[in-house]
Amino acid sequence: MDLHKQLIEAVEKRFGKKISYQRDCKTLSEKVFEHTHEYISPATLRRLFGFLKTNSKPTRVTLDILARYCGYSHWQDFVENQIKASVTSKTNIPELWSLITTNTLEVNHHSIRSIQIKSGIPFEKTVRRTYLESLLNHFVSSNYTALAIVAPGGYGKSTFIAHWYLNNPKVKKQQIIPIIISASKLENYAFSELNIDEWLWGQIGINPFSIPNLKDELKKLPGSVVFIIDALDEVTLTGTKLERTLKGIHELAKEFSESANTKLIITSRYATWKSLQGYLINPEVWLNIDQSNFNSDNANIPPLSYDEMQTVLDNTVNEGKKERLLIFELPPLLRQTISYPFYLQLFINSYGKATYQTLSDPLNILNEFIKQKVFDSIYPEEKADILNAIAKEWLENSGAITKQQLKKLYPINLKTAGNYFDAYHDLLSFGIISEEKVYSDSLGYSTLVSISNNNILTSLIAQKLIKEYGFNEKLINATKNLFSLNEIYPKLIGYIFSISFNERKVAFLKDLFQLFLPDYITELTNTLTLCLKRDESLFKDLLPHLLKNRELERELLLISPDLNGTSSTYRKILEQVQPSSPYYKDSKIAMDYCNLIGLEISQINNSNEWINNFILTEQSSARIAGMWFCLNIFFSSSSKSELMVKKALEFYKSINSANAKLEFRESVLPLVFIDKRFFPLQDIFIEPLNHSAHQKALDSIIYEFTDITKNRTPFTPEKHHQLMQNYSQLNPSRNHFAIVLGELARSISYFYESNLNDAHTCIRNSIELCGISGYRLQEMVLMNILGQTLIRLGETNYGKSFVSYAETLSEKSGVKVYSEHFVCGS
Repeated sequence: MDLHKQLIEAVEKRFGKKISYQRDCKTLSEKVFEHTHEYISPATLRRLFGFLKTNSKPTRVTLDILARYCGYSHWQDFVENQIKASVTSKTNIPELWSLITTNTLEVNHHSIRSIQIKSGIPFEKTVRRTYLESLLNHFVSSNYTALAIVAPGGYGKSTFIAHWYLNNPKVKKQQIIPIIISASKLENYAFSELNIDEWLWGQIGINPFSIPNLKDELKKLPGSVVFIIDALDEVTLTGTKLERTLKGIHELAKEFSESANTKLIITSRYATWKSLQGYLINPEVWLNIDQSNFNSDNANIPPLSYDEMQTVLDNTVNEGKKERLLIFELPPLLRQTISYPFYLQLFINSYGKATYQTLSDPLNILNEFIKQKVFDSIYPEEKADILNAIAKEWLENSGAITKQQLKKLYPINLKTAGNYFDAYHDLLSFGIISEEKVYSDSLGYSTLVSISNNNILTSLIAQKLIKEYGFNEKLINATKNLFSLNEIYPKLIGYIFSISFNERKVAFLKDLFQLFLPDYITELTNTLTLCLKRDESLFKDLLPHLLKNRELERELLLISPDLNGTSSTYRKILEQVQPSSPYYKDSKIAMDYCNLIGLEISQINNSNEWINNFILTEQSSARIAGMWFCLNIFFSSSSKSELMVKKALEFYKSINSANAKLEFRESVLPLVFIDKRFFPLQDIFIEPLNHSAHQKALDSIIYEFTDITKNRTPFTPEKHHQLMQNYSQLNPSRNHFAIVLGELARSISYFYESNLNDAHTCIRNSIELCGISGYRLQEMVLMNILGQTLIRLGETNYGKSFVSYAETLSEKSGVKVYSEHFVCGS
């Protein structure tokens, strides 16, 4: 028994990951001191973990400290526990269990190593999928005997299996024995005369026929044996060999349901799963196969969550950098796109080669995906032909192409007639295209073929339209005529705008807005806002012309303002509003509002524009009215501010429109939870506004924030997930402060659970998002709260640095951070 090795494994388990780099030793040294108040130098740890050559063994002092770090009294206590555990584990263990345990080590080692090598980014920088690991744990303890994990290529199926194997405490304690087998090995079974169970047990060197009463022996096992057949789509069999293999998998599921302590997991892409599903013998033993479990990616597992994406970004592009790239600051379509793990890999791999402005365009990620999986892969010309045929059918008939039509164009059904068969099935296997069987009275049963990812389809159609018509009025008219009644129409307009913006077609962009307004003004405004952030010079050329259109000017200023860019885009738009504009006075109020929340107090020189002019409902937008009240309440004396709050409540009650109420709420929201003078205005958020997805999501976030601050009941994992789902429903041009509130709510929840690590991550997200959006006032208050909290928790150095930063902002702006008006985090 190698006790030193076991201590190293215990230390790594306590540390939370393997000590793979010398820099980990420095971090471990700090963690050991933090938990034991005893010091081991990084150099000593580097020798212990083999980074420095040494002929000496670790001293007893070092061993004692590390044992205490792992929860033991001293080294001898650790030794005695290991010996006792070893003796206990060797008592009454069935011979079959010992044989399985021994024989699976090499099989799993090779399988895990293969998964790690194939990982698109270094495996240690990938993220554990906690929800999916809990799904596997639930399956192992359930009465189900088979589990299907189905998702397109690049969705992280094998990676999360590897993480589950490497980090599961029951696996380490040998209460569960996973056996990970590459599905490609099934081809050996297909060409053999073995039974499927005989072949499967043979993969770990066990002949089931040599064990009398195998089912009885399985009942004696102290844990579960979980066979994992990974990447079923990599099987290249056809005809009777494929049929034999698929039937064999179902025979295994049936056989395991009749024996004890054996389970089966398969991972597969959707097209292969549909083939396998046709041979189902007893679906009731399978978990997670109901069609309602599948999402739009044809996956029965969820894409990456915001937390998971942020963890990967922190492990890669943010590593070693002072300023983090936050997942919340990315455009919503890009966030949605890179929740698919392969797209996230493309984003990360491209991050150092291009500017952030380029990468913030989702079209660039989609084009990179098409480049790698079509044009830089095998059979590129054949794949391009197939995709173009599908896109052409959509272009001409606004619908999917039938497989029969595709066969007439290209021999996708003939394996020996060129490469179209393999190209088609490669696209199908990776999930780029999908098949759907439908029935109609005229055609009977037929198979429709479509591009699975709606964004890729829209991008291809946009590019084909541009190639055919060019950037002119014909393109706009053709788009209207062909797609105005189709669900992809608003997104298609946005893609055409984005492509023309990237190619700097200024004259066309001017026409585009004129011809598509007013029906799609909101979609175009949101796209415009995102594009303007990517190209400042084009922004300056285009904006004066756009603001001549009063309808668009009103949309940019009042209806869909970029409140995520109060220190950038929105401010620059406000600066361009001319005195002749009917919205000129509104723009001055909005500018001072931006100056207030941006702590640019010295720039507020328009007080005469608003201080003595009370806003009336019929005279101004509710959004501007909310900004006007914020300025007056903030800069008034205590007695006058109370009066202004009462007037603000009266004003809100006089608003009839749900949209106008939302505008007023959005204006006061950044101040109502940090400044005590605004607290009475929290009452206006009680009334639910169910007019749009944005309103519902905002209401839900505010409710959860106020609920946890009052009741202090930590969120369930489902509640955390639901909060983050709400983020994606918010309007992309004014969602940042709502996300700030949501992350604060999650931080408070984690704090009440004593999960300080996640609590710190969430409040850090809030603070950094305030900085990105220009909410410096809120950033100052939150920084001070975080600093004071850390000081109370004993993290004095970190706490003081945050307090110092808040005090610097206070000193520069003249707004007192320790004012009696601001919340202090108690």
